[in-house]
Amino acid sequence: MDETGVWLSQELAKLSKKQNSYENRAFLAAMKKVADEQNERTEKLQGEVDGRLWNHEQW
Repeated sequence: MDETGVWLSQELAKLSKKQNSYENRAFLAAMKKVADEQNERTEKLQGEVDGRLWNHEQW
């Protein structure tokens, strides 16, 4: 996960803990989950792009 992804995940976790309302906590927890999934997808896609670029058979 890149720096921005780590920062966003940490901030969402902090905000979620500070909330008194269940709805707000649930929303922020779901938002953190989506952000984490997006970061994971981004890492996988970057790896796929790197792999395709360095595939000598397709040069």
